Amino acid sequence: MYDDLRTFINDVQEIDNLKLIEGAGWDLEIGLITELSLKKAPAPMLLFDRIKGYAAGHRVVTNPVTTDRRIAMALGLPVDGARIELVKGWRRKTAREFKPVPPVEVSQAPIMENVHFDSDIDLLEFPVPKWHELDGGRYIGTADMIIQKDPDTGWVNLGTYRVQVMDKNTVTLSIVPGHHGAEIARKYWSRGQSCPVVIVCGQEPLQWIMACSGIPRGVSEYDYAGWVRNRPVEVVRGLKTGLPIPAGAEIALEGEYISPEVDEGRIEGPFGEWWGYYGGKPRLKPIVRVKAVYHRDHPIIMGGPPLLPIDQDYARGIINGAEMWNDLDRHFPGIKGVWLTPEARIGTMCVVSVEQQFPGHARHVATGVVSKVQCQKLVIIVDDDIDPSDNNQLLWALGTRCEPENSIDVMSGFRTMPANPMIPPEKRKSSDFSSSRALIYACKPYSWIKEFPPSVRSRPELLEKAREKWGSEL
Repeated sequence: MYDDLRTFINDVQEIDNLKLIEGAGWDLEIGLITELSLKKAPAPMLLFDRIKGYAAGHRVVTNPVTTDRRIAMALGLPVDGARIELVKGWRRKTAREFKPVPPVEVSQAPIMENVHFDSDIDLLEFPVPKWHELDGGRYIGTADMIIQKDPDTGWVNLGTYRVQVMDKNTVTLSIVPGHHGAEIARKYWSRGQSCPVVIVCGQEPLQWIMACSGIPRGVSEYDYAGWVRNRPVEVVRGLKTGLPIPAGAEIALEGEYISPEVDEGRIEGPFGEWWGYYGGKPRLKPIVRVKAVYHRDHPIIMGGPPLLPIDQDYARGIINGAEMWNDLDRHFPGIKGVWLTPEARIGTMCVVSVEQQFPGHARHVATGVVSKVQCQKLVIIVDDDIDPSDNNQLLWALGTRCEPENSIDVMSGFRTMPANPMIPPEKRKSSDFSSSRALIYACKPYSWIKEFPPSVRSRPELLEKAREKWGSEL
């Protein structure tokens, strides 16, 4: 596992697929090239250099964890195997008792190679991209890490929230209410104080994945990453806030997150949302006044803008899928696989493979899934002979084992997000952000499961014998 983004990039170049792109422009071209790269799997990791209007060495990297292999590299898992093996591997890696491994402070850090304060700050010294055609501006924070500290408990929280550059030393920070970062900010604001914050815009992938994976309230993502790595994350204290910054980070913006009652904010957006749509109109968002900027020589912005067809946040689905699998195992027998389908957008579709053992088993499991925050729209239950991460197998099960008349349940009244494109205008006007869930049973009816026709798929041992004999010809 990695201490900085550069080591990860070097390994991708050695054992996976890294493409260097020179001469692209920050205004749409970086986003367009990244989108084109995702049209054919597996998409390469892209490193942009010599960006128009910027000196060589001021770089942007995209597609950091959009393939199974790179996710495995980031999480410290075996790099070859079926997609579902990523979830199984993460479950094995985190099966032991959680014991926090706090970060360790160091006196020398690459992030401090360049330091700018106050009037010396110019955020557009970095080639901040405009990612999508209809975006309202340039976003430095799409695969970022926002560092905050709870004023009551000292809990250090890391989250991922979008950041738009407004001028040379001002950004907007867009945090959805209910997220840990919003809770911490409100505590400061209620006391008439600004919220100290650090925005990291390039870090090794595991820390970013932890920052957007729903680590429980009160547990620092630093402590969790250290536990996963079996060694602490090295940090250095910010000179303005004292917040711990990853020593190997590329770029860090340190400042004050200002209450809307003190400063009304700036008009932010629109922005291409993770659902794959422009989910909202431009609106006032609170600002961060940047007081210090730290960056390495030849800094790299890590970008993870929502693009189609694959969710740039794919790795989060591995972590959340493993968490859901663990939870289901505690309540139901026969769980053989859990997968959050990234092509549908992480969290909108959850597929669970079940070895049915009693009448209603599939429905019991589905109702257990639908209550989880990781599920936003569709729950699909398949039999244990289906790999839930294999879309070909999933579609086969949907097409041949789902009888629409009695295999689909719809439940309403669940909370959703404002970015959900299916919220009708009249509900949106009244701030009614509720939606339905569909529970789909693409599995053999238990009442006559023994009479269900056998599939034409050959037994694994026969296929293995054929592979041993004829594999070189295939």
